[in-house]
Amino acid sequence: MNLNKENSKALYLQIFQLLKEQIKNELKSDDKLPPIRKLAEDLNVNPATVARAYNILEEEGLIYKKVGRGSFVAPKYSEQSSISEKNKSMLKHGQIDLSENINFASAVPSTDLFPVADFKYAINQVLDRDQGEAFTYQKSQGYLGLRNSIRGYFKEDGINTDLKQIQIVSGAQQAIDIMAKTLIEYGDKVVVEDPTYFGALQAFRSRRANIKAIEMHKDGLNLDKFEDYLKNNKIKFLFTMQNFHNPTGINWSKDKQLRLLELADKYNFYIIEDDLLSELYYSTNKVDSLKSFDKKDRVIYIKSFSKVFMPGLRLAFIILPENLLTEILETKYATDISSAGLTQRAFDYYLREGLFKKHIHLKRELFKKRFEIMASEIENKLTDLIELSYRPNGGLYFWLKLPEVKNSNAFYETAVDRGVVFSPGNLFSIDQKPSPYFRLSFAAVNEQEIALGIKLLSNAARRFLNDSKDNSNYSPLL
Repeated sequence: MNLNKENSKALYLQIFQLLKEQIKNELKSDDKLPPIRKLAEDLNVNPATVARAYNILEEEGLIYKKVGRGSFVAPKYSEQSSISEKNKSMLKHGQIDLSENINFASAVPSTDLFPVADFKYAINQVLDRDQGEAFTYQKSQGYLGLRNSIRGYFKEDGINTDLKQIQIVSGAQQAIDIMAKTLIEYGDKVVVEDPTYFGALQAFRSRRANIKAIEMHKDGLNLDKFEDYLKNNKIKFLFTMQNFHNPTGINWSKDKQLRLLELADKYNFYIIEDDLLSELYYSTNKVDSLKSFDKKDRVIYIKSFSKVFMPGLRLAFIILPENLLTEILETKYATDISSAGLTQRAFDYYLREGLFKKHIHLKRELFKKRFEIMASEIENKLTDLIELSYRPNGGLYFWLKLPEVKNSNAFYETAVDRGVVFSPGNLFSIDQKPSPYFRLSFAAVNEQEIALGIKLLSNAARRFLNDSKDNSNYSPLL
């Protein structure tokens, strides 16, 4: 690679364009790019210049990054891979190709549901009020006004907390990552639900945690098995999604919530509660967070606004036990100093003016309609072939199961050929072994797409199950 330092074009753009050409014309799927520092040294430029070029490559989907291992060529840009090979390769990294397919994989709402006009109004009000202050660094703990608004808003849900215990972060994934960095030492034992959220597993693996998965029942974790494990193992924490669990849609029963808190006190461990979707209940009763029952500061409560608001804002918060405040604040500062000031101030205004409550009400009604349509379509067109493992009463997910010994990764390939994508079950397990389970989400599809997608999925299931009758030894992808 030769850079022209006399050229008016910025060096990072030159590096980006040169790498882009190599990726398209020379490199193969999953080829590893040079480490940033090594390439910077070879080109005699600042490492930040190379990092900026790599970031643009990632934004354009030309590369993907793996924590601690580097940057790699994204499969869909390799001309030497078939569609099937690309899908298999990206599935290993938790990535699904959504192009030109009915999207039952994504849990992110479609952009037409974002409250752009109201949030634009909030931003303009904040800019008029705060001027340049809106663009300064905020305190690492977060904008004081927003923390006050959060405390008031969630007090209505039975969560009472001191202002000092609220930490603003840049999305739930950062919250999980910060907790992992703070709490986990090499080899520490942590427990997760089986199945569980892919991003949490990545964060815990990056800290070299010893991860134990305990099976889920239809009312929450198998607490008998969990206590058997606790009797012989000291754990740092349990990671849990209490309401409209990802991927199963399960809600923990109140009895199990209270018993879990007793176990946390008895065996001295924390509970990290990840709450994404508790606002999306479709019955008349709101669901209770575990944190609302927590009297002994055992629950670390993470609340994200990605799935119910706008994911690109990257806004969430953590309610922390007092003895963790200093460590978490230091980790947050080391990660990105503070979350974006304008975003925090605008969302504070949005909460105070009641716009968030208005948005949630509209979203709940819309998703309830989608939920009912998908439930009906599944029951009418799929359940003679595929089992609906649990019928939720809120959230964004349905968790289904193929007949035994069938691999949902293999079924995914058949479904893609029919124009439908979903999330195979192995993505939600600690060992990523082939699984008969898979998740359908209705977040990014309208009513017509739901009906068509389930019809296509039914056709794919008939084809797959007929073709695989004599194929019980199907080779696993992962």
